[in-house]
Amino acid sequence: NNRPRTHHTLQSLADIMYGYGFKVLCLIFMARGLIFISTGEKIKEDELTEDEEGIVEEDIVEEDLSDYLEEGEILYKSLWKPKDCAGPSKDGDEVTMIMEYHGKKADGTETEMEHALTTKIGRGQTIRSKGDGLFGMCLGERRRLVVPQHVLRNQYKKVLPGILDSVKTYLDVEVTKINEMSWHKFESGLVMAMLEPVESEFCSRTVVVGDTLSVDYEGTLENGKVFDSSANRGTPFGPFVHGKRQIIDGYTETLEGRCLGERWRMTVPPHIAYGDDGVGDDIPGGATLTFDVRLVQLNSIFWSDEVRDTKVLGWEEIYKPEVCEEMVGFDDEIYIHYDATREDKSKFGSMHDNYAPYGPFKLQGEGTFVPALDHALPGMCLGERRMVVVPPRLGWAGGHHDSIMVEMVLVKINGHDMIEQMFPEGPPKIEL
Repeated sequence: NNRPRTHHTLQSLADIMYGYGFKVLCLIFMARGLIFISTGEKIKEDELTEDEEGIVEEDIVEEDLSDYLEEGEILYKSLWKPKDCAGPSKDGDEVTMIMEYHGKKADGTETEMEHALTTKIGRGQTIRSKGDGLFGMCLGERRRLVVPQHVLRNQYKKVLPGILDSVKTYLDVEVTKINEMSWHKFESGLVMAMLEPVESEFCSRTVVVGDTLSVDYEGTLENGKVFDSSANRGTPFGPFVHGKRQIIDGYTETLEGRCLGERWRMTVPPHIAYGDDGVGDDIPGGATLTFDVRLVQLNSIFWSDEVRDTKVLGWEEIYKPEVCEEMVGFDDEIYIHYDATREDKSKFGSMHDNYAPYGPFKLQGEGTFVPALDHALPGMCLGERRMVVVPPRLGWAGGHHDSIMVEMVLVKINGHDMIEQMFPEGPPKIEL
């Protein structure tokens, strides 16, 4: 980490010196090469012990601030910025930032720390439109801030756990989300800005190996020159089979888990693009490439306005008692039976596997761990059966690419059973 260490207060320096056995009071004058001790003795700086020098060098590191910009009382500079700016952030945006800083753990150990901060931008917010050095950042951009102590105390100390109360603090900040747009980094070195995600309740399926795909795209070099696009060709690229080496590895990495219609921009390093050889006169060897991509075909389904507007998450009533004796609320303790059928017609669930009902749980707590089922449970009557469509991004935490049809029945609420005899014996399930 190349971020300078924070500047400790004189009090904290005195505490450190005391810990090293210095018990004389010191008055420090900023005079070149000299330190005056209160006893009147004068010692040259180069006569300090290694331990003393270590304290000074480790805790106070100067940085050339001439290339920093000033905004209010904050100094800042951009450490890295994408070639194509998604954003930038503006008033009213909800922004997530990863903040890295020098802090202190609960056990008193000083270390480099990071914290994800999500906030709206604007007046009265943690990040204001002006004065904080953070306004107008691009998705994926990194900035370094120099924050004076009183600003740290008034603004950041309450939101950044463990940050040291220092005369001058350096914060490294990376924007990872602006509203629905998000920033992703892969181990290969590829980075991706998700520009137009599909909402979870509208995504019926995600890409897995073996799927047949087509994409709209535009490819550019680092100098911004467009070397190829589906618009120029008059047709999407494809169809191709995902995961079968029919396209560069950069595409394969970003296509996995995507929903039909999603659009993203990826910057692809040469080793997962066209390598040192390049392609003809259009793509030079060793080129880093940027692609703006939209998935327009997923197997037999093609992206359209109709597909975009079709909500997948939903449920319907299969059976409801004539008299609703108990109805699910967020604070009720409930048990359910369920049967789930996957895309390939395989089944699982408490009824299919002859398990005891799942529960007890409350919706205001962790619920079922399956968000789609939690959406469908409120207002359900004791003994009622519902059929729920569970989209992949609102389903089981372990992950699934398909929408799963789940029949569930409310069998117990607040100690009231539907039919005691219907509970089969079997191993309890910690989560669905």
